[in-house]
Amino acid sequence: MDASKRKCGFCSSSNNLTREHIFPNSVLKRYENMLAINDKSEKAFKADLVVKDVCGVCNNGVLSDLDSKFITVFDKYMHTPILPGASVDFEYDYNDLLRVLLKISYNSARASSDGIKAIKALKKYVPFILGKVNTANDVMLRLQIVTSSKKLNAITNEVEGMMEAKILRNGKIPYEGPQKSNFIVRLVAFNSFWFYLIIPIKKVSLTKRQKFLEGFENCRIQPGVPLVQSKNSLSIPKEKTTYMHPDLLTGMIRKNA
Repeated sequence: MDASKRKCGFCSSSNNLTREHIFPNSVLKRYENMLAINDKSEKAFKADLVVKDVCGVCNNGVLSDLDSKFITVFDKYMHTPILPGASVDFEYDYNDLLRVLLKISYNSARASSDGIKAIKALKKYVPFILGKVNTANDVMLRLQIVTSSKKLNAITNEVEGMMEAKILRNGKIPYEGPQKSNFIVRLVAFNSFWFYLIIPIKKVSLTKRQKFLEGFENCRIQPGVPLVQSKNSLSIPKEKTTYMHPDLLTGMIRKNA
């Protein structure tokens, strides 16, 4: 696209378009030797994924403020991988958390191969991301805690250290259950904190939402526990966590989704 015709993905301004990191830059700085993965190719490379169509006003204003709030939560809860057998107490501002997760997902969809349907489904939350509306109550948000695990020798079965739950990843994940044509499921993972955003492609009834949830909670994906706008804290017992293992991500994020 001609650069002169590009507009800000958030406010539609064509002035002073800048680069914005898909993940907050303050989060990226917490990771050393992190390899980025592009959904177009599934190949890892040393680079920070960015979008190039966010104006300076949005980038350095409301979006920067949102990132600043999130890094405080990240440092307190997400920076250190959770150890095996631990429970988790998590305090958060629901709206701020959902806004930053939607921002990451929206930017990621525009930078990858998610297609027009995914971008359109996420773009409708731009006013919420910018703080111009107070709710995005049709989005369902869930949290799966993935703990580190013991690394065993395949021959001797002896412990050879830990497989740390250290990951920074986002993308669309496959779901083949009931109502699959009406929802997009995205994963945004920060080490042990794996957030699922369940996003309706179009307006759906409560009955269809319930049918989707029943299917999602019984599919092979670890479904996590729901986060709701009416609460600002969550306790997750060890029985509702899972653990890091080599096959956990295999096939979870669909190539060319």
